[in-house]
Amino acid sequence: MKRTKLLLSALLLFAALVTGCAERSTPAVSVQENAASLKIGYLPSPGHLLYFVAQEEGFFKDEGLNTELVMFGENNSELAALESGKIDVGAFGSSELITFLGDGHDITVFGGAMIAGHGLIVKPELVEGIPQDEWSLELLKGKNIGVEGVDSGHIVYRSAAKKLGLEDSIHFNVFADGADAYNSLKNDDIDAAILYAPYRILAEDEGYVILSNSGKVSGFENHECCRQASLSSSLEKDPDTYEAFLRALIRAYRFYQTEPDKTIKDVQKYVDVEEDSLKKDTYEYDTQIANPDPDITGMKNFYDALVDTGFVEEFDISQGLSAELYDKALNDVAAEDPDDKVYKYLLDYHKERDQ
Repeated sequence: MKRTKLLLSALLLFAALVTGCAERSTPAVSVQENAASLKIGYLPSPGHLLYFVAQEEGFFKDEGLNTELVMFGENNSELAALESGKIDVGAFGSSELITFLGDGHDITVFGGAMIAGHGLIVKPELVEGIPQDEWSLELLKGKNIGVEGVDSGHIVYRSAAKKLGLEDSIHFNVFADGADAYNSLKNDDIDAAILYAPYRILAEDEGYVILSNSGKVSGFENHECCRQASLSSSLEKDPDTYEAFLRALIRAYRFYQTEPDKTIKDVQKYVDVEEDSLKKDTYEYDTQIANPDPDITGMKNFYDALVDTGFVEEFDISQGLSAELYDKALNDVAAEDPDDKVYKYLLDYHKERDQ
């Protein structure tokens, strides 16, 4: 427990430093001189593990890519870096991407990253003496919930509260990032917080309670959280590079599904959390915490939720969504091993979510 507290303090401080200062880079993988180079933005979360695995296991290199991973503390600074050319691609929150598209920014969502990955964290006294099968949002009437901007977990629980008629009786307090929300919870300024991995497991290790995980909320089961996005002009100019990027992520997904111990070792190089806690947060709380599919259906569902909750005005979101490169990449990889169960799953998933 002492080590967990030290790790949590270090992670919260680190996130604050990253958000307030500059992004950090990991060295680029050395490949042939004429290789395509990509700077990839990420958050220090197990939900971005496809990057970590592809980098550490050499899948980017195998695809002829010279890649550099650049860390950020939150989505807005990462999106600004994409538009300014500091990075070429990144995994961004679905809600933030939709609001960005709604404001007229010329970006395209073309792949997937984190799935679900948020927990509604409450003080233990809030559920004391209440059977777990009776836990619900009703317990938060009149309470203050800390949320990070318009991140995916925020939208999931705000939409759920509205469906239950609780929108006016639960107070959502907006913070700059998850670290600020969690600090506010620890300071007793709020009663609960919606935190993404790894903050949710660290909070649980500190004695707080996960009231629910976002991927199990009705209407948002296994919802997308972060999506791959790049400038539309970059995708049009160099589609082969981004298709190779997606092939590497697809192979990384298979590794994540079949090599859990090695995956956790890879993730630990980017997410400083104890192995047992990281494995729980990565493999137990959600059906899956990452998937490379762009999930066009899921993005449109999130768009509807954002319109319904008043965060965006209606616009044609389909112009900013594309499954074309992923479709090509997936079929290329799957053709190499048609009997592979993981690739078969991804093909079925793609047919269901991107029509």
